[in-house]
Amino acid sequence: MTSVACTAQWKDQPVDVDAPIHLPAALSGDLGSDLLASYWPSVAALSVAAALVTGLVVLVRRRRRAARSSKRIVLAVGAPAVVAIVCAVALGVNTWVGYFPSVAAVQRWLDASPRKPVAAFPTTAVQGGTSVVPDGERRVTTDDRGYAFLTTVPSHGRSMPDAGAWVYLPPGYDAGGNTARYPLLVALHGAPGSAADWFAGGRLDQVLDVLIAAGSIPPVVVVSPDLNAGPDRVDREPLNLPGGPQIEDYVAKDVVGWADTHLRTKADPNHRIISGMSSGGLGALLYGLHHPDVFGGVVSIMPYTNPYTPEVTADPAARQRNTPLEAIALRATGGDQQFFLGQGDGEKTAEATQIRDALRAHDHPTTLRVLPGLAHNWTAARTIMPYGLVWVSQRLGWSAG
Repeated sequence: MTSVACTAQWKDQPVDVDAPIHLPAALSGDLGSDLLASYWPSVAALSVAAALVTGLVVLVRRRRRAARSSKRIVLAVGAPAVVAIVCAVALGVNTWVGYFPSVAAVQRWLDASPRKPVAAFPTTAVQGGTSVVPDGERRVTTDDRGYAFLTTVPSHGRSMPDAGAWVYLPPGYDAGGNTARYPLLVALHGAPGSAADWFAGGRLDQVLDVLIAAGSIPPVVVVSPDLNAGPDRVDREPLNLPGGPQIEDYVAKDVVGWADTHLRTKADPNHRIISGMSSGGLGALLYGLHHPDVFGGVVSIMPYTNPYTPEVTADPAARQRNTPLEAIALRATGGDQQFFLGQGDGEKTAEATQIRDALRAHDHPTTLRVLPGLAHNWTAARTIMPYGLVWVSQRLGWSAG
């Protein structure tokens, strides 16, 4: 099998001496080497804008004596030129951020809009055979492709509303007579963000289809919940907030419990991974540290050492609990929990290195992988995630058979 390996370097300094992580060649396109080629929509829009502006200047000069005619020309040609420039800038920003890699990604983001009601998931759904998704449409996974859909995960905790969640069922899940149970991956978005992020910007279902087909990981079920706890909290970290929503408890208890009840998951920590990017990476790291009895593996992408949410930083106990180095110091040493830390070399590695060193000092199996050519965006997140999944699943002993 052709594969691409991550050798874990940033700039000219090695990060770890762990063995390379091999991925299917089909995922190599997200490593950033073809980033410039993806700017063509922006270049095209800018070219259109330049042509319109040039034509506008020429026409106005030719008709400078006819004021009314010039105004009509400005309106007729200038407005499309402005639209083209705005589109070019927006496309350029999106290309760098990497959030909408396709039209399907845009649709998924729209589907997860807070204004759009999300149906509850049937209690008897997805227990074997053809699945029934919340909108009533019957869908079936194939031998080589899973599918993702949006549903609601109820909340039983304080100040935390029911929230939307994207769910991925792996290839073969709906095969006739299949009663197999699967490992669970919980994926946390960043801030601001939404439940759709890992399936819009992260293309997680496509990534998993490739990894599973190549035998890099076994089939897994994914739940990616919305962590905003209301429209006024879209830029908060997914933490238990003093006097407010207990977001961590919602994920560790309600989301995991819902998955074990409604989906065919293996309900033990050795078959659960908590993952996330940016503030979701912080959340994944902390959830893992706080709940080793729930999550056996952690994939923390773009982690950092200090929380910034005002409700947390203003409360000494909450700040200590949600500061990674403090949380590591409070944990008992040793254990079989596996920690993968990942980021790109487009941002400083000092904080991720501190976290790695602290985890290793407490005898927690940890690797830090820094991939070249990647910044703090969704291109990096969807590029790094498969490395983390392969490393952690192998360390947990998951079989890809």
